[in-house]
Amino acid sequence: MTAPHIRNIATSLQRQMARPGGVTLAEAVARAEQGLEAQRERTMLILQANVDALAALCAARADGADGDVYALASALVDMAGFLEIPPFYAAAYSLCEAAHRMAAAEQWSWPSVEVHVRALSLILADDGRPGAATDQLLAGLRAVVAHIPRAG
Repeated sequence: MTAPHIRNIATSLQRQMARPGGVTLAEAVARAEQGLEAQRERTMLILQANVDALAALCAARADGADGDVYALASALVDMAGFLEIPPFYAAAYSLCEAAHRMAAAEQWSWPSVEVHVRALSLILADDGRPGAATDQLLAGLRAVVAHIPRAG
């Protein structure tokens, strides 16, 4: 048996990374944060539009709207994560959990959805800032979800 021969091959990525220049990690992060901040106002408007759509669903109380509620709540979770709004993210995630549990248990409760929608509106009105009042809101939402039976 012959010993294996290992070749060192320089990839284009290795060559590019070996060249001097470029930006530092801190500069890259700062640029990325500037880009995100530039989208903040537009994204906040989209968040508000989705909360308004949820409020309209609550007002209509249409049968079979559970999928729409979950889809809107899921979109809110995605956008809140994008903007790093922890209280809003937690409230939207709680709504996803509530909608999932209610749909799986076939025990839909519009008041449970409404309380989440009101909390989301209040958090948005406060620009998503954390605080004692927001903590109490989120504790209330956790209590609502805890009272929804798990399927199975």
